[in-house]
Amino acid sequence: MPAPTPIREAAELMDRAGVGSLLVVDEGRLAGIVTDRDLALRAVARAVPLDARIDAVMTCGVVTVGPSAGWEEITRVFAEHAIRRLVVTDGDTIVGVVALDDLLAAAADPHTAATGPRNAALGAVAAAEIGHPHHEGGLPLPLDALRPRPRTLSRWQARVGDAVVVRAAVGNGPKRDGEILEVATPAGDPPFLVRWSDGRLSYIHPGPDARIHHYGEPVGSAR
Repeated sequence: MPAPTPIREAAELMDRAGVGSLLVVDEGRLAGIVTDRDLALRAVARAVPLDARIDAVMTCGVVTVGPSAGWEEITRVFAEHAIRRLVVTDGDTIVGVVALDDLLAAAADPHTAATGPRNAALGAVAAAEIGHPHHEGGLPLPLDALRPRPRTLSRWQARVGDAVVVRAAVGNGPKRDGEILEVATPAGDPPFLVRWSDGRLSYIHPGPDARIHHYGEPVGSAR
């Protein structure tokens, strides 16, 4: 779906196709991902006009894997990045999307389920998903599961007020830096709403080219 597509058209496409997410492309390159939850929480709840561009509510910095990624790598990426959909790319070419539900369904299928480490890895991912405050299945959670717990943040977690710096993808191009205005969960999981130094706002799921600088910590201690 092109980046200039209106939000209304994106929602209609999701409805017709019976899907919960769409990939956004800009000049043929993957620019971001938008989910039905994004449309509810970022567009409808904030009264964003339905004729606004879909890239106003998408998450950029999409986490991807190559077409040769194995089961263990895919489950590890799901667990490390707290995502529910993983885009498969071959260079700049989009190959497909793997959903967390796909892995859980495969594990439950007696014809494809394996034993040992494979099921153990899936079990860890499934356990983390069920306990997630923003679980898309709406599973009931105790109230204290929604309360933030003081703990050390991982490399991919942040608090409101932290800074993010993204290195140039190639060469010695300029870095992008901005302030994190919003995190997805009380634990500090991405995607983050970032106000960049040029004044623009966008959602980002930090990748290996990004560094989080926690507020009040020396720059050299960034994760």
